[in-house]
Amino acid sequence: MFIYYVLCPISLIMKTITPFTLSFLALVAFSSRLFSETNPTTAKVFDDVIRPILAAKCYDCHGQSKDKGKLRLHTVKDLLKGGKGSGAKIIVKGNVEDSELYYRMSLPTDDDDVMPPFEKDELHNSITKEELKVFEAWIIGGASFDSKVSELKGEARTRAEAILKNPPRQKESATALLQPKLPKLPPADSKPLSGLKDLGILTMPVAQDTNALYVNASYVGEQFGDEQVKKLVGVSAQLFWLNLARTKVTDAGLAEVAKCVQVTRLHLENTSVSDDGLAHLAKLSNLEYLNLYGTKVSDKGIAHLKKLKKLKKIFLWQTEVTKAGAADLRSAFVDAKELAKLEADRKRLKIEVDQFRTSTEKEVAKNEEALKKTASSGASGEPFNAKCPVSGKDVDNAKKSFLEGQTIGFCCDNCKGKFDKDPSAFRGKLKDFKPSDAYIKAKEKLDGVNEHLEIGVQEKQDNLRTVLVKLRNAGPVINLGWEAESASTEKDVEKETKHVKVGNPVNKKCPVSGKPIDKSQVFVYKGQSVAFCCGNCKAKFEKEPQKFITKVDGFKK
Repeated sequence: MFIYYVLCPISLIMKTITPFTLSFLALVAFSSRLFSETNPTTAKVFDDVIRPILAAKCYDCHGQSKDKGKLRLHTVKDLLKGGKGSGAKIIVKGNVEDSELYYRMSLPTDDDDVMPPFEKDELHNSITKEELKVFEAWIIGGASFDSKVSELKGEARTRAEAILKNPPRQKESATALLQPKLPKLPPADSKPLSGLKDLGILTMPVAQDTNALYVNASYVGEQFGDEQVKKLVGVSAQLFWLNLARTKVTDAGLAEVAKCVQVTRLHLENTSVSDDGLAHLAKLSNLEYLNLYGTKVSDKGIAHLKKLKKLKKIFLWQTEVTKAGAADLRSAFVDAKELAKLEADRKRLKIEVDQFRTSTEKEVAKNEEALKKTASSGASGEPFNAKCPVSGKDVDNAKKSFLEGQTIGFCCDNCKGKFDKDPSAFRGKLKDFKPSDAYIKAKEKLDGVNEHLEIGVQEKQDNLRTVLVKLRNAGPVINLGWEAESASTEKDVEKETKHVKVGNPVNKKCPVSGKPIDKSQVFVYKGQSVAFCCGNCKAKFEKEPQKFITKVDGFKK
């Protein structure tokens, strides 16, 4: 039937098509598109692999609705245009080192310039190693928007096929998660709303496309007291955020505030409210944020807040609340057994991370030494080359050096000195050069250990981070000043889940010579990968790291 329609004139088709036929054709078209997206023989690298990655992880900041850094990625035209400071170098065909987008994606997850940017308050939705491998292969292959997954080779194709089957999912950013989840509300009555505005009180929606209100009386200060609080009841159905800081509201006024049951954020800092007033606030079942800074509340008063099961953050600095009182309040929100289990998991996982890192870094150092030894010895006594790589003249077998496990001959000591100073400058002049089998084997072993370190630490740190996030969310964050009484403060989370920077180098320039780096020449120093332009510079750094570490761009102490 489908072929018949294709061969018939369009007028006949229109006469004979039925609703069933339309459904069938739509299904065929949909199935065809779905198949092309997941079938590596027809799927395109950019459209079906890279674009979904960008959509899930980059469009929030660099898409149709936002152009952070003047960069948009949602169309090919915008992508190639680049952004502020990158321009056409956003993607450099055949060159990943100079492609700014790849460079930013490959940075350590907590680097200030990494894309997507690191967010402390959620599990970071970074570009994965597998995704980066496909992106790298696509650029090296010429960054063609028509290239197919089937044209990729080796690991890159395997990774791309895996992404086709399980494309990345978009995560809500920390900013989006902070946006209030608001119900649909009718607009507030104009009369009470006007009455508040006449008092000089700021009234505005808490977000776009909502009738939920933010009312701020702090601007009028002592002109706003218990009598004026009564005017809030007229907009109570729409009142979500309320700021009464520095006003003359008292405990009696809080009885009126308690009638505004929709309120989720309440500022009472620097007011005269006391323990008696907090008894009224126990009726605000939707309250998530409460600021009592500079008030006279005590342990007795905050006990009333145990009923507020949605409470997430409370500020108690310069009050009479003690650490013991804060701990007692928090215990009302947390199951004691679950909390003890999380604390035990945190300690165990922290030890696991440290032990794994220490033992594996020793293995890395051992293999680096083995590679260094292999690189500085020739596979045979005879030079690999017949012509000097510096002058092009015949070699003198007595004048020799070593490169990646091969003996290299020179015509004179002068040429040997130039080569030893910067082997990478002359490596290309060694016809048909390849490292020795022993060097290749040692390099593969070192790469394997480094990868094991990177993946292992990442997995263990992810597990630790998950526990720390659960601890942070186990009850409200209670701030008594410079100390937060939560199980783990933001500082604790950042400190304990700091990713070990291994794998991708933190620097783009060699700290010894200042030249562009060769990613095969890497030394892990204090958990961070430092790359060099050549083995000679790497050896100098290993000998005296303190002499050069300040020149490593991107290194963090």
